[in-house]
Amino acid sequence: MNNNVKSAILDKYNVAQSDFLGSGMEAEVYALPHQKVLKVYNDMSDLNKQKSLKEFYAGIHSDGLSYELPYIYDVFLENGLLVTTEKRIEGSNMQTLLSGMSYDEQDKMMEIYLNAQLALQQIKGKSTIKEFVLFEDGIKADNWYGVLKEKITEQQKGLKPYFERDVVDYEVKLNHLSNILSPGYKGEHSLIHGDYFPGNLLMNRNNEVTGVIDFGLMTMYGDPLFDIAIGWVCFDMYDELNAKIRDRYLTIILSTLGEGIRKELYFYVLIYSFITANFYFEDCSDGHYQWCVENINNKDYWHAL
Repeated sequence: MNNNVKSAILDKYNVAQSDFLGSGMEAEVYALPHQKVLKVYNDMSDLNKQKSLKEFYAGIHSDGLSYELPYIYDVFLENGLLVTTEKRIEGSNMQTLLSGMSYDEQDKMMEIYLNAQLALQQIKGKSTIKEFVLFEDGIKADNWYGVLKEKITEQQKGLKPYFERDVVDYEVKLNHLSNILSPGYKGEHSLIHGDYFPGNLLMNRNNEVTGVIDFGLMTMYGDPLFDIAIGWVCFDMYDELNAKIRDRYLTIILSTLGEGIRKELYFYVLIYSFITANFYFEDCSDGHYQWCVENINNKDYWHAL
């Protein structure tokens, strides 16, 4: 991001450094008057994606939802930098709260986290997603499983040499997933956030969820258990809390939704790992790739299938 151009944008909108609210992988966020924020993006996003996201948010029918969803007022380029103005949702992200909590408080937070995710499934329809994937018009499949199979196949073009090195029985596992996906999906469909983790939930001082943010990269329309599975393994994705969160949260999920979904959760974690392993570094040199490999080499997941 060009700092001189960014400074000129901030000056134009009378934004001071004291208005800085935070930053993510794609943008820096600044407070504006009238409960709005200004987002200044780096080169990880583009104008067309943000316009699609603006249309998507405007098309969501979320009546009855107890928390807010994002809304984009405007998308534009300013001296080559992508800028949006959006609705400001008050609250602190859940990720920042977890480390200071007791064991029991963390369990309570996991219940809140799950309930907020289940509430997303009540959103009517799929907004403006044309088929099954928000940002990928090139997907040709006409069935949810077909979409996943196509995405896995596409990703293997870059992942194959790394997976052949690091994944036990790589070809056998890849073919097994393909065989499961081939008959197609016949279950219920709902909106899938796709990046559901504590950093994308905003909460107030009463530990109530005030908003769920940052749809986009993996937002789809398909089996709601896909989102539950990703929310499970991404709660404490890299075991930063060192508190056996994955096992504890799985217990909460299964006690709420039933033991019968365990197989589907494992299945979707494997799918997610095959798809996203090189999302951040094409040379697979980062921790996320290693995390995906650990999932794919987890014997318990495969035995359940």
